[in-house]
Order: sequence, then C-alpha cells, then structure tokens
Amino acid sequence: MKRIYFFIIAFFCCLLLPLAPDQQVFAARAREGVYVYDGADLFTDGQEDELQKYLQRMGEKAGVGIYVLTSDDSNNGTSDRYLEDFYDDGYDRDKIVKDAVLMHIDMQERYVNIQAYGKAEGKIPDRTADKIIDAFYNDMRRGDYYRASTVFADKVNYYMNYVPIYLRAWVHLLAAMAVGAVVVGVMVSHSGGTVTTNSGTYFDSRLSGVRASRDDYIRTTLTKRRKPQETSRSSGGGGGHVSSGGHSHSSAGRHF
Repeated sequence: MKRIYFFIIAFFCCLLLPLAPDQQVFAARAREGVYVYDGADLFTDGQEDELQKYLQRMGEKAGVGIYVLTSDDSNNGTSDRYLEDFYDDGYDRDKIVKDAVLMHIDMQERYVNIQAYGKAEGKIPDRTADKIIDAFYNDMRRGDYYRASTVFADKVNYYMNYVPIYLRAWVHLLAAMAVGAVVVGVMVSHSGGTVTTNSGTYFDSRLSGVRASRDDYIRTTLTKRRKPQETSRSSGGGGGHVSSGGHSHSSAGRHF
C-alpha cells in the first residue's frame, strides 16, 4: 500500500515539474486590464483599487499603458530583468499594451526601476525616466509608495503630452507677427519714393585733381592655425536597452 502512495505522489510531482521554470522566470504574470501588481503588499486594499483606477485614467490621457509592480523577492534577478520579463510575457500573451511605461519597486534591494516601451521610449528616454524618479524619490524614501506611484503616473502623462516650446501654437503666432512687422516696416521705409541721386551726379571727372590710380603689390602674409581634432559625440541619453524577447526600451533606476 505504501508503494502505491509513493507512485501516486511521484506521478503528481512529475506533472508539476514543467511549471517550475515558468514560475522562476515570471514572478508576476500580466493580466489584461490590470495595472497594479502589489506582490510586496505595499498598498492597502483601498489604495490598490484607487491606484488601479488612477493608472488607467492617466494612461488613457497619455495614450500608453501605465503599470506599477512591487515585489519583495525578484527571484534572484535584477529589477531590469524583472520588468523586461514581465513585459515580454504580457506582450506575447496580449495582456498588456505595446506602448507602455512600467515601474518596479523592489523591496528586497530597495530599488526602483522605470522602463518605457513602444512610442513611450521616444517620449521618455533614459534621462527623462531619471527625472521622473527625481519627482517621487523623497516619497519613496519616506515609505509613501502610494503617493510615489501617483506622481509617477502624473509625470508619465506630462511627458507623453509634452510639446517643445518651438512647436507650440502661441510661439508660431508671435513669430508670424514679428515677420509681419518687419515686412510692414520695410514697406513704410520705401513709401517716400526712390532716391535717384548718387556720388556721380555732381562729380565732373574732367575738373577733378585725381589723374590716375594704381595698385602696387608689397608682400604676402601667411598665418597658420592648428586644425582642432574632432571629438566623438554622445547620444544624449537615449534608449539602447533590449529585453530577452527583443523589445527595445529606455530605462532608469535608483536605490532608495
């Protein structure tokens, strides 16, 4: 009888073995329509519900999916890899949107990481993601993770809808007015008639004391200057990060 029990237990263990690698790779699996994955229990039930609604609302305004993940065990992996695997898994199963900005709060390492995918990568490169962390970093240090998450969503919405000053309508209007004023000023300055007199009008070359003129070559001066060497230019902090699933993204992270 003991042998029968042993074989039954061994049989079920063999069935569960194929699930182990999958669980090791994905500590959190994306679910459609879910924006908060609070594995570290940093939020109360009420806060999680409110944050879920807030991230969805800000994401609709920004035109991207905004996701917050927390964990107290990143499966012995880095926060970068944790988010990359989460995005790869969710994207492959059509559980999260292509254009997405994700934040991971790793309580094991006390590390926060932000990644932006799709069109969000262009709007939120590495340097901008680092600025977003600046905005909520003090809240993170104080342990106010709910406020840090809402500020994160606010900044994502801000940068996704940010328009450079040289592209704004009021700047174009001022430029058009300035050009118009210059054109009108030129027209007014020429409205008094055309000047027809010049230096030759009252000059009689026959009565002038100047009889001839000539140019004499004296010397040539040559000045040498060292040509400056070209220096390499940096990209200015773009993306350049690629997940194991082949998805390009920007990234920034910091310990708190």
